[in-house]
Amino acid sequence: MLIDILLGFALLSCALRLVFIRDTFNAILLFILFGIILALVWGRLGAFDVALAEAAIGSGISGALLLDALAHLRHNPKDTP
Repeated sequence: MLIDILLGFALLSCALRLVFIRDTFNAILLFILFGIILALVWGRLGAFDVALAEAAIGSGISGALLLDALAHLRHNPKDTP
């Protein structure tokens, strides 16, 4: 029961921090952390297939793509008028 409360609190605090964060890199890291915590929540609820999909797609692939996009944006900045 205590683990469920801690996971819920961690999920809500991570989501609130994601709304108000300004730094793109830290937002991506929080997004990955949010996906990992959400996968743990799905695992605690007994939906192991959803937890595995969330961990693989939500945290892994999406996080890697976002980090790669950020690296390309920092490497090739466009001049905006």
